[in-house]
Amino acid sequence: MSIHLLSLLSKHKKLVAAGLVGVTAAGIIYWNIHRVRTAALSDSEDLSYARTVFLQKGNLNESVNVSGLVQSAEVSSVTTALTSKVTAVNVKVGDQVNKGDVICTLDDSDIRKSIQDKQKELNDQKQTLQDAYNKALEQVNAAKNAKTTEQNNQNTLLQAARNARDAATAAVDNVTPAYNTAKANYDTMMKAVSGAQNEADTAAANRQNAYNAWIAAGGATSGAEYDAYQAADELLNQKNEALANARTLYDYDSYAAAYEQAKQAYDAAVAAKNEAQGNYDQAQNAANQALDACDTTINTAVSALQDADKALKKGVDDSSLKELEKSLDDTVLKAETSGKVTDLKVNVGSLCKGDVATIQSTDQLIVAVTIPEYAIEKVQVGMPVNITSDASSTPLTGKVSRISPTATTGDGTGSSNGFSADISIDQPNGIFIGSKAKAEIVVSSKSDVYSVPLDAVGQNDNGQDIIFIKQADNTFAPVVVTIGSKNDYSVEISGSDLTDDAEVLADATLENVSGDPALAASSAASTAAEGEVPNDELG
Repeated sequence: MSIHLLSLLSKHKKLVAAGLVGVTAAGIIYWNIHRVRTAALSDSEDLSYARTVFLQKGNLNESVNVSGLVQSAEVSSVTTALTSKVTAVNVKVGDQVNKGDVICTLDDSDIRKSIQDKQKELNDQKQTLQDAYNKALEQVNAAKNAKTTEQNNQNTLLQAARNARDAATAAVDNVTPAYNTAKANYDTMMKAVSGAQNEADTAAANRQNAYNAWIAAGGATSGAEYDAYQAADELLNQKNEALANARTLYDYDSYAAAYEQAKQAYDAAVAAKNEAQGNYDQAQNAANQALDACDTTINTAVSALQDADKALKKGVDDSSLKELEKSLDDTVLKAETSGKVTDLKVNVGSLCKGDVATIQSTDQLIVAVTIPEYAIEKVQVGMPVNITSDASSTPLTGKVSRISPTATTGDGTGSSNGFSADISIDQPNGIFIGSKAKAEIVVSSKSDVYSVPLDAVGQNDNGQDIIFIKQADNTFAPVVVTIGSKNDYSVEISGSDLTDDAEVLADATLENVSGDPALAASSAASTAAEGEVPNDELG
């Protein structure tokens, strides 16, 4: 019984450009479906040339395959802003260094001289501040001492004035009793003779009035005015005589003289007391003014001392010294990271400025790749990656660590070349910076499944998926299978008749396997009638 194989192929199948392996996204997979009869291939059919595969359970990955170069994930540059000669170089290209290791040293003689000069300048400035503080402190102490001296002097003057005032007050107190007695006696006497005194005073006034009237009338020695004047004068004489008699009776002269003497002594003592009080008040005012002046001097000196203290505590501006010291530190160029020296631009005696060396970590490596634009939506940071390289004898693993958010357009046409990405290598043993590497980014994975090439699956007349398994008599028999996940190259199959190491025909699209030209023609006609494309037209 001859087998009629019909090929049902997809209308398009894209080829990936050189250097990139095709993305295995399920949405763009093109799978060849083959329709064949379910009868076993006969012994007469010559399949000795056909390729076969053996069934083994394993992983089936949906992947994006890319390639790139191995690079260091941690690259640091040893640089300097100084322009100076190199005095020593401690490493060479290829050396492994640790963070902090000295790469090279620069001539620091000029910087050290500048530091010495600057230190002397700053010390002089500090001494100037200290001297200003000491002087201000001396002025404060001097002002306080001057106030103490002035206070003692003013206290002496005040005490003398106070003693004089107290003595004058005591003198007033001493004469006051005698004065009060004399005044009392005088007042008693004056009260006793006051009537006669009043009459005498009235008579004197009347006499004066009569005299005035007489003179006004012409001053003749006759007439009413003259007579009135004579009568008033007579009456005054009488009243004065009566007053004299009263004074004699009450010892007026004695009491008046005693009172006058006591009053003079009393008035002199009061005047002396008032003068002494004035002198004391003036001494008090003078003391207050003198001490206020001392306080003003002290306050001015204290303010100057506080300013000097602030300036001393603040110190001098040593920023320029710190810059020089930093420049001195910078003459010893050290590795900022651990790794291997991959570039060295200086040697002893050369003038150095800018880049000195490049250090790349060999413990943290990445593969720098470009993800095609049509596959970027499938790839995410953190996805596992299988890595192979001719430089490494064993496969490596890693994960996607970075994806550029923008596509590159480096071909000059404006079209996208893809998205740059980094793949970190888990354990970069046996692989080197600059090596070429291939990376399989695993989008999804199924484990412990059978898988065969896409072309190994066909369909029988009932539309069932089948594969051809080699029998004991070296013939191939169709076996119905159920297909599952697939990628660009393989498809998952399952079925009760599948066993490990079963030999499967790798290409179910073989035409005219029986060698019958008629069957081949019939197959081609059937293919054309069903709108299918023969294999030889796929290019």
